[in-house]
Amino acid sequence: MEELLQFDQQATLALNGSHSLFLDNLMITVTNTFSWSLLIAMLLYVIFKNNTWKEGLLILLTLGLMIFVADRICSGWVKPTVARWRPTRDPEIMYLIDTVLNYRGGRFGFFSGHACNTFCMATFLACLFRSTRMTVVLYFWCITTTFTRLYLGVHYLGDVTVGLCVGILLGLLFYTLYYRLQLRFGKVRLISGQFTASGYLRSDLNAFVTVIFLNYILITIFSLTRGII
Repeated sequence: MEELLQFDQQATLALNGSHSLFLDNLMITVTNTFSWSLLIAMLLYVIFKNNTWKEGLLILLTLGLMIFVADRICSGWVKPTVARWRPTRDPEIMYLIDTVLNYRGGRFGFFSGHACNTFCMATFLACLFRSTRMTVVLYFWCITTTFTRLYLGVHYLGDVTVGLCVGILLGLLFYTLYYRLQLRFGKVRLISGQFTASGYLRSDLNAFVTVIFLNYILITIFSLTRGII
């Protein structure tokens, strides 16, 4: 166990920080949930355009419950129980950690709520949309947002690894719950090259992918023009 903890520290230090002002700007921006407001708006559009309002509300309620449960498991139970310091607050390595804008997060970091929340969301949506392209893009989004937690030094590699595993399991669990409830609506599955196996228009999902990459472009432009004070 001691060797595993040492490896976790060394790997985290290797992934933490850089001497690039642009990367510092980029990581602190990507890690901010508000930066993904455009993506959330597009997600709502796709869901309600491709479902009845009752089905759309069921999806949103399931997503909301899933995030609530994930947060309670992580922040309400595991973090205070395990009480593992974040790297930025761990007396052993806190002075070796590079921070951005003196961002250090809360006291405890095991396991990562960012990793858990993003991966449970991506897993649920991947099951919902049944599109290979969407699945790849959603998990790419998860990986980039999760990596920021290592770069900023607010989580160990082990924190995010456990967080993503829990997130994937929760995503699968809540999609199964949603699917059983959704059967009551008797949604018609359209068999056509224009639709995915779950009945979502491929053109709408392609638009969603475009918005995600547009969001990355906007974040990159913002990071190039933003100065750290």
